[in-house]
Amino acid sequence: MGAMKYSLVIPVFNEEGNLEFLQDKIDKTMKPLKADFEVIYVDDLSSDGSLQVMKNMQSKYPEIKVVSLKKKSGQSAALYAGFMACLGQWIITLDADCQNPPEEILRLTQFENEFDFISGIRKKRGDNFLRKTSSAMAKFARKAILKDPTQDTGCALRLFKKDIISSIYFFRNFHRFFPYLARLHGFKVKETPITHEPRYKGRSKYKTFNRLVEGLFDLWGVFWLKKRTIKHGSKTQY
Repeated sequence: MGAMKYSLVIPVFNEEGNLEFLQDKIDKTMKPLKADFEVIYVDDLSSDGSLQVMKNMQSKYPEIKVVSLKKKSGQSAALYAGFMACLGQWIITLDADCQNPPEEILRLTQFENEFDFISGIRKKRGDNFLRKTSSAMAKFARKAILKDPTQDTGCALRLFKKDIISSIYFFRNFHRFFPYLARLHGFKVKETPITHEPRYKGRSKYKTFNRLVEGLFDLWGVFWLKKRTIKHGSKTQY
């Protein structure tokens, strides 16, 4: 058995009704790739039965790892905890609500040989009006302030080389700027259209107003970071 190729990282907070459905789709999508893979579920202190569902699934799917956070920490912290547990050469992220169909992973893997970071662009989004509007406002602000060309920073489905996680600075809510941060550090980024579906079960855990306000604060923080990042190719070696 060779080196692990793929690590799927999935943050989870109160998604017990979606997990078995999601894992079945992941299994059917990944097995035909004929590559070693692992699925890392990161429980962000769920208050429902999510953690137990994940533990139960391990008996059927040996590729599953479960990371359980000791306090509610948010999506970025859950992702980072998952990254630290990864063995794969490539990392795949997606949400546990099934809005990003695992089958769409195959649209991303076709670009592995050309790019370091491949992210989805959600077409015909399955979100409500408020979430779509807040995303549009955030996109406008990022483009105006950071000159960020990313079309869809909110898409959770991403595929990227593990090397990237040791090259960028992680902070709270980094996931909203992930493609931009990869570009900032010299990695080749590709966006490609994917399908986006309504939630399989349950309700969104995000508060739209809070996301918008926090996003504006984060934007200025990333702007500060951009101004202080040493440009690749600018150093002199003695």
